[in-house]
Amino acid sequence: MLNDAKELLEKKDNTPGFVETRAAGSILHDFYCGVEKIFERIAVNVDENLPAGESWHADLLVQMADPWKDVRGEVITTEFMSTLKEYMRFRHLFRHIYGFELKWGRFRHLFLRLEHTFKELRSEIEKFLEEF
Repeated sequence: MLNDAKELLEKKDNTPGFVETRAAGSILHDFYCGVEKIFERIAVNVDENLPAGESWHADLLVQMADPWKDVRGEVITTEFMSTLKEYMRFRHLFRHIYGFELKWGRFRHLFLRLEHTFKELRSEIEKFLEEF
């Protein structure tokens, strides 16, 4: 996924066209879907508690930032949860608007931080696994 984003990142100083904007949005959407899949597996297999209801996506993110009973410590820090919350919100936006409504300026910062965010995610998951 990051390799696919590299070409678009080269255009970071320019405003991408319609197709590039849609592609960048799709990459961010897919990134957060992958993050959420990891968290779902932890919630089901470790916590034995997958949130339900209308706010389950946000509840799952909060659950990962908190120690779970006597089972595990935090999966991610509260600070990193705030970062991921922006990606979660973008994913919601991406799913609920028409493609022509997508504005590069509104999510450019998320796309430009994607590689750093991915590395931070990897680091936090590895730390969690070492301590688990």
